[in-house]
Amino acid sequence: MRTLIAFIVTTTLVLTGCGDPRVTGTVKYQDGTPLTTGTVVLQNDQSQGIGELRQDGSFDLYQIKPGDGLKRGVYRGYITGAVIIDDNHRTTYLIPEKYGDINQAGITYDSDKDKGRLDVVVEKP
Repeated sequence: MRTLIAFIVTTTLVLTGCGDPRVTGTVKYQDGTPLTTGTVVLQNDQSQGIGELRQDGSFDLYQIKPGDGLKRGVYRGYITGAVIIDDNHRTTYLIPEKYGDINQAGITYDSDKDKGRLDVVVEKP
């Protein structure tokens, strides 16, 4: 009976999958203070993950809904929405423009090498 139960559980996990791996991280300035506004975006040819920054600079990447993880692979990334717009509609950029461009940001993630962790250090504008 135990063998049958073990077989059923194993088969169910194989057929349904265990979900994609969780990827967490932080975005901080060079002095260690967190970037608290914005979204981290990672992309490759098959998938995209996004993660909204929290007040401590941390984020969890997801594909469709929070908690669904990120498909394995090698990704390039950028940060969007790292701005503050005041009551007079003046915009303050919290990071240099290059971090908003996937070709200039220098943000990379490799699931085999980075094992679910992405910590990004950015310059102040």
